[in-house]
Amino acid sequence: MTAIDLIPVEADGFHAFADAFALDQNWLVFISMAGHKDALKAIRAKLFTNRWLSAGNHDMSLLPRGKYVTATRTLPSGTHHMAIYIKHEDSAAEDHYALTMDRTVLEPDLYFQAHVKNSALPIHPSWKAWLYARATKNKELESLTAHRITGIKIHLDDQNLARDITRALKKGVLKKDIE
Repeated sequence: MTAIDLIPVEADGFHAFADAFALDQNWLVFISMAGHKDALKAIRAKLFTNRWLSAGNHDMSLLPRGKYVTATRTLPSGTHHMAIYIKHEDSAAEDHYALTMDRTVLEPDLYFQAHVKNSALPIHPSWKAWLYARATKNKELESLTAHRITGIKIHLDDQNLARDITRALKKGVLKKDIE
């Protein structure tokens, strides 16, 4: 990682550096940052008291009533690292976030992986392109503002999807004899 990949994070005079983050508008979905232990604690405290911080030219805060997880560790260099990310406990929720640092994973792949993980409907990998095109057309997918990661927000509606899959199978758009 080069210094150019790091984005300064500032909150009430405390400073750290983010190497990756994802935002849903200005709402924090994920941030990975490193710095002095006390600075990281102060930045976390500011976020968890529903206040705003800046990372480069982005202002961000936690979603009101959102649930977040914090993971902290000391790197081999002695620098402290903290990751804060949104937690989805309610499997019935329709909005989900999918993130990856793997640059080879494209949005259709990320959407398919998130769909498999969060939807009750059985789907086949050969339907990936159709599912992604459907989600894009129905505005059930949006790209997140992100630095060094790829992130999407997806809205899952299993009832509508089941209806659309049934129609696509009847029309022959999707194959039902999958081997």
